[in-house]
Amino acid sequence: MLKKNVVLADCREDEIRELVDSISANGNAFEIHSRISNWKRKSVFTELRRYFVYFFAAACCFLKRRHYNVIIGWQQFYALIFAFFCNVFSVKKEQTVVVLNFTYKEKKGRLAKIYSRFMRKCLSGGYIDYLHMPSEQYADYTAKEFSFPRDRMIVSGFGVKDRFNELSKLDAPSGYKKESYALAIGRSNRDYDFLIRAWENIDYPLVIISDTYKKTCDQKNITIYNDIAGEASDKWISNCGLLVLPIDDGKICSGDTVLLTAMSLERKIIVTVPSTLSEMYVQNNINAVLAEKDEKTFAETVKQVLNSEKYADLGKHARESYLKSYTIGAMGCAIREAVFGMKKF
Repeated sequence: MLKKNVVLADCREDEIRELVDSISANGNAFEIHSRISNWKRKSVFTELRRYFVYFFAAACCFLKRRHYNVIIGWQQFYALIFAFFCNVFSVKKEQTVVVLNFTYKEKKGRLAKIYSRFMRKCLSGGYIDYLHMPSEQYADYTAKEFSFPRDRMIVSGFGVKDRFNELSKLDAPSGYKKESYALAIGRSNRDYDFLIRAWENIDYPLVIISDTYKKTCDQKNITIYNDIAGEASDKWISNCGLLVLPIDDGKICSGDTVLLTAMSLERKIIVTVPSTLSEMYVQNNINAVLAEKDEKTFAETVKQVLNSEKYADLGKHARESYLKSYTIGAMGCAIREAVFGMKKF
C-alpha cells in the first residue's frame, strides 16, 4: 500500500497551500486534510464543539493511521491527540509525526492537573517525532517541562500568507479613518488589563478585539469588541495606525499570527517584553518597537512611535523583514529542511 503524507489543518486549504507546496518541494507530496475548528468562541457550546472536533479529527486520522507515512499538525491538537490515542492504545509506531507551532499554557483551577497529564501523555511514548516552535527559550522550557528530547525540536519562525495586495485596499472600519486608531487583537496570552491602565495617559483611540476578553472599560478613547473574528478583523489590522501586542506570560509562544500579519501589511508595531516574539521576529526600533511593561514608560513609547519621525519607516521595514524571512512559504522551507534533513522518508 502506498502511504500518504498529510498536513492536518483547521482552516481553509488555500490559507496553507503555499506552506504545503514548500514542504512538498523535496518530491514527497503532501495532502491537506482540513476540519474547520478555528471559529469565533462565543459560548461554552462553541468551546465544547471545538474540543469535539479536535478529538474527532484526531480519531479519524488514528483509525486510518496505516495509510499515512508523515503526519504534520498545522493544528497542533490534531497531531497531539493522534499521538495521545497511539499512546493510550499502545499501537505500533509507523508514522513520523510533526507538531507545528507547539504551545502549552497551563490551565487554572480544577483542569490544571488534568490538562498537564493529558499533554504529557501526548508527548510521551515516542509517537511525536518533532516539535516546531518559534523560540529557543521556549524550546529549552518545553524540553525540561516535558522531558522531550531537545534535539528533536525545530526552532524557526512562524509564517503567514502574503495578502498585502488584497488587504491594503480594504476600507477603514465604519466610524474610523485609515491610521486613526491603535489596535490590540487576539485571545491568547494577552494582558489587556495592563494595556488599558497604560492607555489612561494616551490621547489616541484604542480598539481591543478579543472574543474572550469580556471586561468593560469606561475610558472614552477605548473600545472593546467581542464579536469580530476571522476575515472580519482584516480591515481593522490593515487600517490601524499602530498595532500593539501586550503579552501576558513572556515565556509562552503566542501572537505570532497577528504580529506577522501586521508586519506584512506595513503596520507600525509595539510588542511588550519579555516575549518570545522579541526573540524570534523583532529587531528593536527597526521592524518593530519593544516596550517594557511599565505603564508610564509604555505610554511614552506609544507617543514616540506615533509622533516621531524616527519611526516613520517602521512599517516599511516590517514588511521587508516579513518578505525576507516570515512568509508561509519560508516557514514551509524551514520545516522541510529540518525534518527531511534529519530523517529520510
